[in-house]
Amino acid sequence: HFAQGSHPRFQPAVVAVASHMSGPGSNPYAANRHADVLNEEPTDEAAKVRLVEEIKNRAKGAFAQKDMPSAELLYGKAIKVLETMPGKADAALYSNRAMVRLNLNKVEEALQDANKCIEVDSKFVKAYHRKASALIRLNEWDDAIAAAEEGQKLEPGKNDFQELINKAQKDKDKDAEDKAKLKRDAQDVRVELHNASTARAPPQKKDKKEGEGDEEADNSMRGYKTRADGKKTSYFHTDISEEAKKLIEAQGFGKPKKIETPVDGAVEVKGGASQWNQAGTYEEKGMTKWITDGLKAGLVGVTYALPNGTGGSIKSTAIENVAGDASISVSRGKRRHLLDLTFAVEFEGQVGDSTGKGKLLFSEVTTGDDDHPEVKMEVANDAPPALREVFNAFAKPAGQGLQPLLLAKLKELVEEYKQQ
Repeated sequence: HFAQGSHPRFQPAVVAVASHMSGPGSNPYAANRHADVLNEEPTDEAAKVRLVEEIKNRAKGAFAQKDMPSAELLYGKAIKVLETMPGKADAALYSNRAMVRLNLNKVEEALQDANKCIEVDSKFVKAYHRKASALIRLNEWDDAIAAAEEGQKLEPGKNDFQELINKAQKDKDKDAEDKAKLKRDAQDVRVELHNASTARAPPQKKDKKEGEGDEEADNSMRGYKTRADGKKTSYFHTDISEEAKKLIEAQGFGKPKKIETPVDGAVEVKGGASQWNQAGTYEEKGMTKWITDGLKAGLVGVTYALPNGTGGSIKSTAIENVAGDASISVSRGKRRHLLDLTFAVEFEGQVGDSTGKGKLLFSEVTTGDDDHPEVKMEVANDAPPALREVFNAFAKPAGQGLQPLLLAKLKELVEEYKQQ
């Protein structure tokens, strides 16, 4: 696709955008590298068609670089332009924006785009996949299965739809099981509360009435008996004769014995539990310091050399704001590595005499093989405009520049953590 301003048709728009940047808030797309096409407002149909084609190419490029916010803006601009041309609605644009919005976790808006795509072209297969995916996330499992089955009718041999049906059914069954368990637990709590509220109160001792004898009442029918020495005890107490005591003493019973500790070394413990928890019932070890030290050792000092022989570079300089959970639990011999982190990687860029700083904010860092961290970029307010463009091109995207180098180092650290 064309780089910003590279297409001759849109070159003048860059100048126009730059001329309006002096007024704060006058251009909502001024900070976006696609501002030239986002601000273009063609009037004739031929110009509109050229603009939509350019936007499509840029949107595909933004999606490939995982720049989802830009991709959403671009697809939205193309849709808006075509809305001014009766009969020119493009179903693919709605389907593509639905996928982008699923990646941005804008699930309800993604569902709206999928439905609009089907409205424009009822045989557009991908729209049913997007619709089913959105409905699963919204816990609308029956509707999700119905949407996937509609797509399956259009392409019977496509396994993706059967996978969606299986997932929706599995999630639905699990939800029913969880609700049944909650209902059982609630019933148990109600029974316990009822039992506690109806428990019989302890019997109260009655005061003697005037004229009654002071002799001690006979407690023989209340579970007590009188021993030979005149003392009272319960019926469960058994008197031992002197002869029986001598026999017990002769056998060595009843005398305290010293318990000797094992002298043949430590006992082997399953699953990596500690010596005091040999049964391996449950134990947890905090690993936040270990993972923080690993981040500082592995992700600081990573350098990306800018292309085209500029001599410039972007380098990570520090790790800060590490938060979340990192721990290893052992339960009945099984080890679980728990990880859910957020942290920031500070970086510094240099091109010629210009320098600037920024941060890559990592979140949702887990041990899941299919889970990819969310990464956002923040640029320091005093960074020169030229370096901002460099950061947008070589620090922000997940497909090129500094970020993929950091992600590779992070993956190595997570794999090492899973071996602890």
